[in-house]
Amino acid sequence: MNKITIIVFFLIIGLTSCSSQQEVKTNLPWKTESVYFQRWIGGQERTGSGINFYLKFSEPFSPNFHLKKVYFRNQEANFIKENETTFVARFYQKPINSDLILDGNASNEYGNSSPEIIKSKFDLKDNEAILEFEQDNKTQFFKINSVKEKELLAYPSTRPRN
Repeated sequence: MNKITIIVFFLIIGLTSCSSQQEVKTNLPWKTESVYFQRWIGGQERTGSGINFYLKFSEPFSPNFHLKKVYFRNQEANFIKENETTFVARFYQKPINSDLILDGNASNEYGNSSPEIIKSKFDLKDNEAILEFEQDNKTQFFKINSVKEKELLAYPSTRPRN
C-alpha cells in the first residue's frame, strides 16, 4: 500500500468512529419539577425488588418530542406516561437464585449459571442519568447530574390464609 491509501484508510476509520458516538446535552429544553428514584422491595420471598425512576415536567412538552428511555445505574428502561407531565421508568431486579451452589471446591459448583455482566452505554455516577428523546425521527440524549433518592418503599407481605 502506498502512503495515500494508508492515510485515506485511517481518515475513514476516524470519521466513522466519531459519527457513531452520541452527543449528550446537559440542559433539558423543558423545565422539570422533580427527578427522583425510589427503591422498592417485595414483601414475599421471590417477589424481587427494583427501582422506579420518576420524571415530572412543569408543563407538557411539544407532541413532536417523545420521551423514550432512561439510562441509570448500568441499566436502561422505557418510560411509561402516567399523565401529561409525569413519566416513570421501572427497573426490575430478579430474586437471587437460591439454587446457587457455593463450595470451596470449584468442581462442586458445576451447573451454576455464569453471572450476567451488563455494560452500560454511558459512563455515569450513581446519581446521574441520561434521558433519551426522539424528535422528528432524530434521537437526542440529555444528562441529569443530580437525581435524588426517596425513601425505600417496602411492600408488605400478604396475610396468611386461615
